[in-house]
Amino acid sequence: MSRGRPSEKPAIVLDKWVQDNENQIWHFDRSKSSNGCYKVENKFIAGEKQAKPIIDQRMYSKDMPTVIVFKTSNRSNAKTKMKIINKNIDYVLSAKKIPGIPDIAEWLEVGIGKSFVSKYKQKYSLA
Repeated sequence: MSRGRPSEKPAIVLDKWVQDNENQIWHFDRSKSSNGCYKVENKFIAGEKQAKPIIDQRMYSKDMPTVIVFKTSNRSNAKTKMKIINKNIDYVLSAKKIPGIPDIAEWLEVGIGKSFVSKYKQKYSLA
């Protein structure tokens, strides 16, 4: 026998529902996901610019430069060159322009650390 006053209305269990917040719309469906929402929609206002992510330019340490091996163009006889940059690899990969590397350059390999300098010099026969 249960204690307390019996409920007047039975509890309603929803199988599908939508939760609307200021910036997002969350979709729930127990048949698709029993643990939580299965889809999130972000609301964007027309004409409003999105904030760019701030990428830290600092190096990991002094022994960890970013090493890039690239060809100056996509031609078969293009020169292979190596550039050592003292910036974070996330910044290097997301930068639009890197000084010393042409826009049409074809990147071959990217590595972090001084060991890649000697490895790439030997692999690509760089002076």
